[in-house]
Amino acid sequence: MLATNSRNLSLKRGLATLFALPLLGLTGWLLLAWNTPAPDIWAHLRAYVLPEAIANTAWLTLGVALIVTPLGVISAWLNAVCDYPGRRVLEAALVLPLALPTYVMAYAWIGLTDFSGPIQSVARLIGLDLRHVLNLSTPLGAALVLGLALFPYVYVPVRASLLVRGWSSFEAARTLGFNPLGAFAKVSVPLMWPAIAAGLSLALMETLADFGAVAILNVPTVTSALFKTWFGLQSLPAAAQLASLLLGAVALLLLLERWAGGRRGYAERPSGGNSRVAVKPLAGILILLGMSGLLLMAFIAPMLQLLSLGLRAIAPINDPQLFRATFSSLGLGLLAALLLAAFALAHNALRLNAKSDRWVRACAFIANLGYALPGVVLALGLLLALLAVERALVQGFGLELLLSSGLVALMLAYVVRFFRVADAPLAAAFAQVRPTLLEQARLYGLTPWQRIARVWLPLLRPGLFSVAILVTVEVIKELPATLMLRPFGVDTLATRVYSLTSEGEWERAAWPALMLVLVGLLPVALLIARSRQADIRAP
Repeated sequence: MLATNSRNLSLKRGLATLFALPLLGLTGWLLLAWNTPAPDIWAHLRAYVLPEAIANTAWLTLGVALIVTPLGVISAWLNAVCDYPGRRVLEAALVLPLALPTYVMAYAWIGLTDFSGPIQSVARLIGLDLRHVLNLSTPLGAALVLGLALFPYVYVPVRASLLVRGWSSFEAARTLGFNPLGAFAKVSVPLMWPAIAAGLSLALMETLADFGAVAILNVPTVTSALFKTWFGLQSLPAAAQLASLLLGAVALLLLLERWAGGRRGYAERPSGGNSRVAVKPLAGILILLGMSGLLLMAFIAPMLQLLSLGLRAIAPINDPQLFRATFSSLGLGLLAALLLAAFALAHNALRLNAKSDRWVRACAFIANLGYALPGVVLALGLLLALLAVERALVQGFGLELLLSSGLVALMLAYVVRFFRVADAPLAAAFAQVRPTLLEQARLYGLTPWQRIARVWLPLLRPGLFSVAILVTVEVIKELPATLMLRPFGVDTLATRVYSLTSEGEWERAAWPALMLVLVGLLPVALLIARSRQADIRAP
């Protein structure tokens, strides 16, 4: 019996290791690239590329942090705590910027602030010259654009934290004599800190990984330097070495987030049933104007600009490349969703059967880190690993397989990058399955396949539905890995926007950008619906 249990545990650990192996392999191949010196390339990078790229990346990261934190925290607190005119609409609508990929936001704001755009046109009518003020091709301009796109990463978790944790403590602080500002600073902020740290780390990881927005805004960063090293200087080893440094920065950010989130986590009972603060009419109008202005800048104005450009461009029905890109995007997204649903099902079943084993838990944690990988780093690490596998197959077995180019490489990139997107909804669905139901099904004599069909799948159907939507949308929006690993001649909506903006065809890029936003609204709608269900204090 002990030998059987030991074999079963070894088998489970081996399977768990397989889920973590892709990410470990990618990291390993990036680090092995340091065995191939590239002194000439690095001399060029140090002299002409990296100083500006590193400085821009540092300023961009700092700027985004200083923008998304106050925007996310203040808007979340006002919507969770205060009752003002239009709150029900605005608290849900502030999630909508999540539907705009950062490169679409940058594309829209370039048009809004251009010399012939609406903002400068109106300014000239009243005698103002804003050509130098509205220059987005700077780290500050890029930080403003990315901040508008990414502040919901802080807004959503902070608001959720306040709804279930912070209100009763805020009330208690007020009864002890604190004014509203003092109660906010001394009580609400410490309680919100884990949520702030989690949301801010996501926003900063998106900033470090961003490639499309900084390319459209023409702001050189480390990711664009990596792209130039790979494709411009034709040096795969130097690009991999640079990618490993960027990966180290992301790992440091993850460690800081875990440290910051863990140090200030306070436990508190849910605060259901408490009503919001009824603010005075003037304060309510000011809050309404502030929230409406934020929504205008982060969603309404970019959408109106996309619609305006689209109406001036070629009709979408006359653009066959747009339809090919749409079908390619949907096909890749659905195929990736199918693969990831299968892997996530197997992974959660394994984790359920060995949830007390530390090795299995550690492998699960590693497997879920792929979402933190910048797409450029992922593409490069995967390419190096697959090239090594191709060489090993040729030398060992005489097999010539093209794994490093085409659909195989792209699907592997999606599986590694979006494994967490598929794993998290299914983990929540598995948590709803009571062990007694499975035991009763076994006692009734149902075979394993019958238990899967009659018990597991009906209970897991909502989670599988979420996986299908979330993964498909994430794949359709993904740019850098798709741009670098896609099969020859295959365009997606994301690569279509990038290609058209790179060629200066701004109006033609409007329709694929609009379609990306419409697709991105699907998971946002799901998030808003769940937020409505979770708002147990809404009067």
